[in-house]
Amino acid sequence: MKVKNLITTAVASVCAFMTGCGIGTNKNATEFDWHATDSAPKHYPMEIRQGTFLYHDKSGGLYIPTGATLRSGWGEMVSRHVTGPDKKPLPDVMKIYFFSYTENQFYYGKFDLPYNKILELFRAGAEERPERPIYNGIMVGIAPGGAVSVWVKGSRTTEVFFGQAEKVGIEPSKGFDLPFDSKIEADAFAKQVLIDTLTPEALESLKKNGIPFGTWDRYRNLYKWVPAYKDGKIPSNKKMVATYLNGEWNFMSTLLTEEMENMPRPLPRELKFSVEIDNEHIIYIINFEEFELMEVFEKLGANGEKVFIEFDAQAPRENMKIRIFNDKEPKEVVELKKFYVKP
Repeated sequence: MKVKNLITTAVASVCAFMTGCGIGTNKNATEFDWHATDSAPKHYPMEIRQGTFLYHDKSGGLYIPTGATLRSGWGEMVSRHVTGPDKKPLPDVMKIYFFSYTENQFYYGKFDLPYNKILELFRAGAEERPERPIYNGIMVGIAPGGAVSVWVKGSRTTEVFFGQAEKVGIEPSKGFDLPFDSKIEADAFAKQVLIDTLTPEALESLKKNGIPFGTWDRYRNLYKWVPAYKDGKIPSNKKMVATYLNGEWNFMSTLLTEEMENMPRPLPRELKFSVEIDNEHIIYIINFEEFELMEVFEKLGANGEKVFIEFDAQAPRENMKIRIFNDKEPKEVVELKKFYVKP
């Protein structure tokens, strides 16, 4: 009887292991090993004062890292706090309270997250690569004007939510849990953070140009854009590393099928690929100037036109030329001037 009980227990344990929460390639998994992290635009420092991802099963939630001055770049992870059980439910609600230093303004939002979409991505990522699932984090991004984005993150970054937090009036001493004696003292604190975190050039630009409210929503506009290569200088590899304006990141094909060409996608912030020129493999890491690129696409691709980004690879790599044109007749062509190729 004792042996039978042991066997029964062992079988039950194996079954639990095989069908349990987020183990292996179980298509029905609802719990996964994930962490919470944060992000904010590079030139517009932000701070999360309080935040929680609330679990779908109502069993609790995972706190979002707080207290850091965030300015790493939209979609770029800042903090990673490993806490709680390895396997936990995914969230369907997020509460967040944050501060925008460039506006001297607090924001608050409570958002319903697309649980089924998040679950589908985590399951697919675990099935595609069981030994090391594609996704292992959920990241929130906060920006001036109260813009809030949520991505699932790992060896890819995929946006799952975008929303708008509301301004809240609160005493700075309470909001920051600091003993400010007056509003003047609190304002001086916020101003000093800007001085400490931004370069003199960035501070001058902020003073001159102000905050580009709406930019983070604008990043999310989708276009049918296709990489093209002048004089047959096709990349050596089948894949290029693509970082997008909306904070997403993945590998995309250097040569697209017709179906992929007609699939709208966010505009690229950075593309990385290699080309063989005179028997030398040259790696090109191209950073686009976001406003130049958005303005060109808003002109050439506003009505669903297919738009080509043509790369004229050169040696040295800094001599790269890039043209944008659409598939209309007569063809409209714009040569980019403000992009940067890393040396």
